[in-house]
Amino acid sequence: MGKRLRQAHLSRLLSALLALLLLWPPLPAFAGEYDPAHPENLEARNLRASSAIVIEQSSGRVLFEKNADEMRPPASTTKILTALLALTLAEDQDEIVTVSAYAASVPEDASKIGLKEGEQVRLGDLIRATMVQSGNDGAIAIAEHLMGSEQAFVALMNEAAVRYGCTGTHFTNSHGYHEDYHLSTARDLAIIAREAMQNSEFRQIALLTSFTLPPTNLSGARRFKNRAIDFLQAGDDNKYYYQYATGIKTGQHSQAGDCFVGSATKQGIQLISVVLNSGSTAKWRDTARLLDYGFTQFVSTTVAALYMQAPKVINISSFALEDSDLGRLELNLRKVDPLANDALIAPKGSADDQMSIYNARTQIEYTRTLEAPVQAGEVMGIMTYTPLNPGEEPVQYELIAGRSIQRRASIAPTVEEIKAYTDADPNPFPRFSLEFVIIALLPVVALAVLLRLLFKLITRKRKPKIKQKLEYKTRYYR
Repeated sequence: MGKRLRQAHLSRLLSALLALLLLWPPLPAFAGEYDPAHPENLEARNLRASSAIVIEQSSGRVLFEKNADEMRPPASTTKILTALLALTLAEDQDEIVTVSAYAASVPEDASKIGLKEGEQVRLGDLIRATMVQSGNDGAIAIAEHLMGSEQAFVALMNEAAVRYGCTGTHFTNSHGYHEDYHLSTARDLAIIAREAMQNSEFRQIALLTSFTLPPTNLSGARRFKNRAIDFLQAGDDNKYYYQYATGIKTGQHSQAGDCFVGSATKQGIQLISVVLNSGSTAKWRDTARLLDYGFTQFVSTTVAALYMQAPKVINISSFALEDSDLGRLELNLRKVDPLANDALIAPKGSADDQMSIYNARTQIEYTRTLEAPVQAGEVMGIMTYTPLNPGEEPVQYELIAGRSIQRRASIAPTVEEIKAYTDADPNPFPRFSLEFVIIALLPVVALAVLLRLLFKLITRKRKPKIKQKLEYKTRYYR
């Protein structure tokens, strides 16, 4: 009996605990667990990659990094620089490349297009096929065609890397197949990718999800899929697609692990990410987390919006005396080319940073003298905004008078106006004008009058003092 009673009590206790657990609020995620709803809280432990970085494209500003300066095998991300140099060195992309025996003999385990010795391929097509298919044979053929040998081309690659500011990169080949001293860093690869994405043609190639190599003298047409297609192209069953992605290049071999140099654009903000030694699918997840984090750190505004925070106010001279604002004139802004991109990227939440970038990148030139009369709507000057990205064209705005200002009916020139007129006059001698003569002679005349008065005071004769007689009034007493 006692045993059954104890079992009943235990059963009721367990039921109560179960009910309590069901009603208990969910526990918060443990420290370090990634929360997709708050990408701004990204930590290094949330990335599978051994090395990683994300930067802002226009400024090169580093937003997040993890072991970004560790030298690691970059695998086929090497081909980013190969393609960039090919695009800049080639005088004509219609040039025909003849594939050498060396280029056609890449190892069987290497990524390749399938080029044959003696095959003739248009250079522009070869660059695109090499990037999309990640063909080592294509990279060698490009290098030999442009520089005579792969070794000479690799020397150029290393020179370019140093020129861009890379400090931990040393290439030994043009394609990224593993060699002991073929190394780079996440930071350096981001720097190289930033340079590459400033080339408009490279940006188009980086976005290709596939490419068909036209028939050649030795082969029929070949169609290749970009190995970053999971990241670049939407699909019903593609959970790794990133809607803001704009490239760039994968890389993989046993020593390097899975690598990816990515790029994305959202609301005018352009980012570049790098992950080295990640996983086959983890590289997509790592890249998405880096990019999501980056987009939380920056805001996109416009030059016009920042201008309206502090519109330009100038002082107009010779204004009518009845002008209540005493010649102060606020200038409105009008973009010369309405379609011009005037987006300005600045750190989020920092108005000072936004205005400092705005002030550093804008320049004002007045196109007329700042004196009355002024008509409302009249163009007073031009403001030019120079984007941070060297690949973007400057944007111009007209500075428009916000109101009319009348001129005084009759007014003598101020000293500042006379000086400005004289400085601008090519004649070294002042031009005659009655007003100028009057203003110039006034001090002389005043001094002469003063000296004359002083002279009279000193030389005049003193008048004798006259003793005043005291008059005594007779008092009468009654």
